[in-house]
Amino acid sequence: MKTAWLLGWVVLLTVAPTARSEELAGSLTCVGSDSASALVTRWATAFQALHPRARIQVQAAGSASAPPALIEAAADIGSMSRPMNARETANFRDRYGYEPTRLVIAHDAIVVFVHPDNPVGRITIADLDAIYSTTRLCGGRMSIDHWTDLESRAHGMPATRSILAVGRDASSGTHELFRESALCAGEFRPDVIAWPGNGAIVGTVSGNRAAIGYAAIGYVNGLVKTLALARGPDEGGVLPDAKSVTDGSYPLARDLYFYVNRPPSHALADLPRAFVAYALSDEGQALVRQEGFVPLIADDRRVQRSILD
Repeated sequence: MKTAWLLGWVVLLTVAPTARSEELAGSLTCVGSDSASALVTRWATAFQALHPRARIQVQAAGSASAPPALIEAAADIGSMSRPMNARETANFRDRYGYEPTRLVIAHDAIVVFVHPDNPVGRITIADLDAIYSTTRLCGGRMSIDHWTDLESRAHGMPATRSILAVGRDASSGTHELFRESALCAGEFRPDVIAWPGNGAIVGTVSGNRAAIGYAAIGYVNGLVKTLALARGPDEGGVLPDAKSVTDGSYPLARDLYFYVNRPPSHALADLPRAFVAYALSDEGQALVRQEGFVPLIADDRRVQRSILD
């Protein structure tokens, strides 16, 4: 069962396509984030139930696949779990003469977790850097290779129990954001196991008492133990919940994005516009919560709808 997040939010938007339901027809392709894929698929299924003549295809090859798909017109929407970087934006601008339009569609977080039997309950950014990186740019003095290197927090773990570090592959926006935020833009250790999907990381950690992993919030369940995360050694850890993710107090909070190719002073085509409007609607944001992510608050939704309009 996915983690449930409780969040009070104001009813503001309804589905507002630019054409009547019976006029919405055709195909739409969304390419990009694996982290957002389950949510986008839920939206696609519900949207197609409302508009039977529309067909939505979701391809989840990782956030890095979204920019080239948009540039080559192989996607109508690029979904990303990180912002498009300067090089990707420049490549798009070189092709079209303007930048892609970015919309925030939900809030997310990278959750760090261990096996339920692991006594550790809190970890710092410097600890993660020392576990996952070779460069230790976040201030760690030495690599952390064994759970007992965390001293009293790992009381009860065998002294010889080596840490098995698990993470995402390089095409993932989760991988890139974790590298930037938890490794201070450093380099991953070569012995970190990299999986192409969030579910594989949860499965690995749930089956190995010595493992630690990270994944998008919507994929973390009761098979693993979520760690409180602290920015510094003297700070109390913060657990990822609706409040800490929305207000940014959780150190690895982030947004999920849709990117579209919309020329300046032009409206988006009817089908992609209606699909994005559905994602920002009351019903669409209710599905955000059901998938374990954090819905946008009313003000955020208003801002994103103004960008769409």
